[in-house]
Amino acid sequence: MTDLQQILLGTGLLTFSAIIHVTAVALSVPLFGKLAARLSEDRWPRFRIVALLALAVLVLVFAHTVQVWSWAVTFLAITALPDLSTSFYFATVTYTTLGYGDIVLGPHARIVATFCAITGLLTFGISTAFLIGVLTRILPDVFNNDQST
Repeated sequence: MTDLQQILLGTGLLTFSAIIHVTAVALSVPLFGKLAARLSEDRWPRFRIVALLALAVLVLVFAHTVQVWSWAVTFLAITALPDLSTSFYFATVTYTTLGYGDIVLGPHARIVATFCAITGLLTFGISTAFLIGVLTRILPDVFNNDQST
């Protein structure tokens, strides 16, 4: 692949990943309202907190997993890596910006890999903001309940 092709492919996958992530977060918002309404604060205060946080984490795990798999399939499709297992491993290590360095891509795919790392940075930032938003909505309820007892 030429440098320009790598930049275009990387930009496209980054955009796709951002859309997947934001969509997963946005579609989960109504679920939080429904779950919170079903779990009474008076009757299930601790379980309510656990359930809402678990839902938030599951949504984020799902979104990140879809993204890592899309990067893994891409690395395999552009023949940058020999098999799906190696591709998934490389995509995960790159996406999380861990970068062990035990697998290094050739010049025909290096730029694509940088976009994978940028995607991880971007979407982990969105995930952090989302979890903080969920916690700020839940924690005031916890402090109000603890003060009344």
